[in-house]
Amino acid sequence: MNNPREKLLEVAFNEIYQNGYTATSIDKILKQASMNKGSMYHFFKSKKELGLAVVNEKINSYIEYKYGVLLKYEKNICEELLKLIKDRRNFDFTCGCKLNNLMQELSPIDEDFKVALEKVYIRFENIIEEVLNKAIKKGEIKHTDPKALSMFVVASIEGCLGTAKKSQDGNYFQICISQLELFLNSLK
Repeated sequence: MNNPREKLLEVAFNEIYQNGYTATSIDKILKQASMNKGSMYHFFKSKKELGLAVVNEKINSYIEYKYGVLLKYEKNICEELLKLIKDRRNFDFTCGCKLNNLMQELSPIDEDFKVALEKVYIRFENIIEEVLNKAIKKGEIKHTDPKALSMFVVASIEGCLGTAKKSQDGNYFQICISQLELFLNSLK
């Protein structure tokens, strides 16, 4: 990674994910990135500005990359959605969800983070809503309020991830998400 700004963002993203925003120190980020404070302040005025960039660039990109792929499907839409949701092979159930962790930690205490995180969360819901709208239009599921259903699906994913994190066991995620699968299958 030759781009120093990108390297700093990547290291900050990983440190914040593993330790939380509050517990992550600039010194630790800089040490991991092999950079000095002057280099960081060239790109970001403060830890908060760096943290907001992590949300706006890294976490937003993660959601787009992970769930945006669903927008290309034209048939078996709910099956593809469920397949994606259930696939957590590379997921860290110790650290939990990148988005929800920060939402829980920072939304109640910082308005700028609340706004940035809510924007990413709403994009997540909008992707799922687009997918569900397509499934409804294609007659794959019956539902009259895809917006509400998308909120429920995202809340279910996040809740199941939180359940697995509290036990640090991916089996709890699978058990929990199977209930979402049953519900979505009941809409066919």
